Formats: sequence, C-alpha cells, structure tokens
Amino acid sequence: MGFFDGFVQLFAAPLVGFYAVAKSYGVAIVLLTLAVRILLLPLSIKQTRSMREMQRIQPEVKKLQAKNKGNRQKMNEELMALYKEHGVNPFGGCGPLVLQMPVLFGLFYVIRQPLKYMGYKAVEIAGGMVEFSPETVTGFIGRLQDSALANELFRNPLEVHSFLGLRLDCSSSAALNGDGTQILQQVCGNGILSALPYLLLVLLMGGTTYYQQKQMQATQSAQGSNPQMQQMQMLTKFMPAMLMVFAFNFPTGVVIYWLTTNVWTIVQQRIILRAVPAAPAAKPTPAVGPAGGSGASGNGARKAKPTPPGARSGEALKKQPPKKNAVRGSGPQAKKPTAGAAVSKARPASKKKRKR
Repeated sequence: MGFFDGFVQLFAAPLVGFYAVAKSYGVAIVLLTLAVRILLLPLSIKQTRSMREMQRIQPEVKKLQAKNKGNRQKMNEELMALYKEHGVNPFGGCGPLVLQMPVLFGLFYVIRQPLKYMGYKAVEIAGGMVEFSPETVTGFIGRLQDSALANELFRNPLEVHSFLGLRLDCSSSAALNGDGTQILQQVCGNGILSALPYLLLVLLMGGTTYYQQKQMQATQSAQGSNPQMQQMQMLTKFMPAMLMVFAFNFPTGVVIYWLTTNVWTIVQQRIILRAVPAAPAAKPTPAVGPAGGSGASGNGARKAKPTPPGARSGEALKKQPPKKNAVRGSGPQAKKPTAGAAVSKARPASKKKRKR
C-alpha cells in the first residue's frame, strides 16, 4: 500500500463511522462534510478578522498606492510590509479552499472505489469494470473491512449508493450518456430526462459557489483595488465555472459534499461577519463657513452669543422700582457711605454760619 492509498483511507474511516450511526451512505457524506467544516472553523474566523483589519488599514494602503504610482514593484514591497505589520494576509480567503482540496480528492477516490480503501483488492475486468475481493488484513484496515459499510458495499452496492433518487457513484456525464460506473454495471441513465436531477445538482453547486464567493467579495469591497485584490476577484469569477466542469464528471457523492460545504459556508460567513465588527467609518470633516465657523454657521445659522455672568441679574435690577428713601447708589452691591462723604455733606452748612 502506497502513501496515496494510506492518505485516502483517512477519509474512508470517518465515512465508515458515520455510516454506522446514520445507516445511509449519503447522510454519512453530509456528516463528513460538517465535520470538515467544524475543523476549519478557527481558520475561517481568523480569515474574517484578517479581512476586517484589511478594511481598517485601507487609508494607509491608498497612501502607498499614491506614493508609488508607476512603480509597481516598490508598491508591492511596501504593501507586503504593511500587511505583515498589521498581521493580515491578502490571500487569506484562499486558505479554507486550499485545505478543502485534499478532502475533495480523497473523497473522490473513496466514492469511486470505496472497497479498495477498506481492505479489498480491486481487479479490473472486461469493459473497464472493477471486481473486489477481500484481502487478509489486520489492525486499522481490518476494522474497516469488518465495518457495516464495507459489508453492505460488497453485498448490496446498488442499494447503498441510492440516495434521494440518485446514485452516488454516478456522474452527470454518465447519466447523460447512458453509461455505468466502475463498480456497478447498471447504467446511470438513458438521456437528458434521467440526467436532469444530476445536472440540477451540479448547477446548484456552481450557483452556491458563486454566491459564497460574492458574499466574500462584498466584505472585501472596501479593501481597494491593489493587485492582490484584483487577482482574488479573478479567481472568484473563474472558480465556480471550473468547479462545474469538474463536477460534470464527478461522482454525485462528491457533488453533494461540495454543495453541503457551500451551504454551510454561506451561513457561517453571515454569522461570523455579524460577530466580527466592521471597520468604523471615517467621520466627515465639517465644512468651514465664510467667517471661519462650521458649515452650519456658514449657512446662516448663527450661534447665540454667550450671556455674560450677572447680566440677567442686572436686567432684573433695572426692572425693579426704586425703594423710597433709598440712598443713591443703593442696590445689592452698594457700599455704606464713608466718612469722607459725610464731611462733604456737612461743608455747606458751615458756610451758612460764616455768612451770619
């Protein structure tokens, strides 16, 4: 057994375990998909936080683009230094996708010839068919060989591969062309009508892939138009079409895996984007009016002059009628007459005495 066969058996083992619980091959594939997505959840959260941080540093990115306009190499070097300083990765959106590719290929080979990775020997016979016979194995491979999934695949392969009116070992192309598969001689379909369910599944997979990529692009719209973002946008436009071409020849079990992955990712991204706050919007600078004030004052809205302290009390005093026999200058703040004032009042009386 080579390294590749051992790698694929890593995906046969969880299928065996999930089948023991669900008693359905299709449901076991869905459960395997959910398990993979849960394992990748920390990476998805980190990816979303990186995107939010990219939005926050956009003012600095734009400054570098303006500064190094015409010098792409220098601009890319300074952008990479800026991303490293803030701990962001412009290609972080590809992380979960790249990690899913080994799972996708491993599941592809498991579904195409499942018994080959469960302790059975595959022998090719006439017409491209493959016939399986149990080998003498022990340990981990022996447990896979004795599992309920392996026994059912060996005895009733057609029944095990039937799921929601489809065959998990069949592809859209096989159903359209009226072909069988390597493990089952029975044809998958006999024309366009029998191939419609398979084609619809492929279209759903492509549509959900496109939607979840657009959902990711919406969060990256504020990250500017630097070369890295342009490459990411090209990838998101090309990826759904490329996957649909592959899925046309993929076993339906693999298409179900990818469709379930897309639906999970769409819901997961919506939840994470709500949990991780977006970058705060920049506050608008108030327009300066003609007199140097704010935009509101420039539009004719004049601010009321501050009332000096004590002005209201002074106005109240003016309105109050003078008291009778009040000394001139009396009031709340009036002072008592001094001795000098009393002397000045007494001087006229002394002049009258001199006249006498």
